[in-house]
Amino acid sequence: MDLTDPVIDVPFTWNAQYRALKKLITKKALVNVATLGPSGTSSEAAAKHFLSELNCKNGQYKLYPTYEEAFEGLISGKSDFLIVANAYERIDRIYMSQESHLLFPFVYETPLYGIAKRSGENLPENQPLKIATHHAPVSLIPWFLTDFNYKYDVLFVKSTSEAAMKLRDGEVDLCVTTENAVKKYGVKFITKTRPILMLWSVFIRQEDLNSINY
Repeated sequence: MDLTDPVIDVPFTWNAQYRALKKLITKKALVNVATLGPSGTSSEAAAKHFLSELNCKNGQYKLYPTYEEAFEGLISGKSDFLIVANAYERIDRIYMSQESHLLFPFVYETPLYGIAKRSGENLPENQPLKIATHHAPVSLIPWFLTDFNYKYDVLFVKSTSEAAMKLRDGEVDLCVTTENAVKKYGVKFITKTRPILMLWSVFIRQEDLNSINY
């Protein structure tokens, strides 16, 4: 379902939420979206999709090292919207916050995910490999490594882009990351890949509800 084509007879609040979203956007001289960075994350891709599908020519996005910092960017007024992947392990804190309000959900398929290594380098032998990953896709590691017989330890990081950066900088042997981050940070997929069909949540400040009705 495109963001620009709401179904008229859906018997719940999606249409009302969509109209509220469009109403709020038209009131903004500049629309600023906060989400997770650094550049190359699925969250960045989702923010671009969100602005594009709404034909928001006055829109831009700001990337933060964590969703918590992106949340603070929203609450402080630096951003108008916050986009969070529903796979994020602590999204409940944003849903439950008295300072934010869920305005609109949308579905967006992520860029391809896979496991990458540094190009032109052999992996160490006779020892567990260190794999950097964001928490959300960690359950995919066994599937990615179906064709390999690697022993490994997991290093949790804040984003798929940070994982790729740690790989690039030699801090880990492998990483779970996105196709966008692979291209940006000069690493290489060595496993099969797949996208993730993801639900994304768009939050606004609670106080901004005063300017819309739905």
